[in-house]
Amino acid sequence: MNRSTPRGPIIMRLVRAELIKARAVRATWILAAVAPVFCALWVLVPLFAPASSDAARMAGVYNMAQQAYLFSLILGILGMAGEYRHQTITWAFLVTPRRGAVVTAKLVAYGLLGLLVGVLSALVTLAAGGVLLALRGHPALSSEVPLILLGGVLSTAIYGLLGVALAVLVRSQVGAITLAALLFAYGDGFLAWLVPDVYRWLPTGAARSLGAMRLEGGALLPAWGGGLLFVGYVAVIVLLARVLTLRRDVT
Repeated sequence: MNRSTPRGPIIMRLVRAELIKARAVRATWILAAVAPVFCALWVLVPLFAPASSDAARMAGVYNMAQQAYLFSLILGILGMAGEYRHQTITWAFLVTPRRGAVVTAKLVAYGLLGLLVGVLSALVTLAAGGVLLALRGHPALSSEVPLILLGGVLSTAIYGLLGVALAVLVRSQVGAITLAALLFAYGDGFLAWLVPDVYRWLPTGAARSLGAMRLEGGALLPAWGGGLLFVGYVAVIVLLARVLTLRRDVT
């Protein structure tokens, strides 16, 4: 490879290649289709749960757009860990010896896919939540709704990056998905139950605050604070993944 080739165009070509590969995988379409439906079903939980006010109920309903995070996370894991599973990562590094560029392209591509999943899920959540709230006689819209949905979209996109980084660290699809479930679903939930006040500082709590989620047992961080904290968590994991990619054997 010509060392004088600009880095920008290389990354762009790699990102396009990653998106083409993702489009050819059936799991991408399945996860992208199921995520909005999953969010719409989750709308029923805050819709029928007791709430301190109509505003709290509305926020809870539209915050369910964030439930798409699981699918974005899995997409990122499958996209990266699949390369190790099928040993296609060897060819990727042979074609593009700059390993950091390959990982960056993966991060950008699955961040974009996570963004797409987040937008679709937010739109479906808005439609389903608005209709169901109106049918039950609750206010369906407020000035907070766009920010709540935007937070859900952003957190879903960031989880796509996190999935790629976790797959670099673990390499195994099953192992990375299991680790993700333990850390960002069951683990955070258990710690939140054990020590409620610590939840706001955990990755999941920080991500939830992006969508202005309201908890009865304790307040979350402000959206901007939680967002920065969540980005910080993901940035550390991404940096570690890049360092290991450069120093570790491919196989």
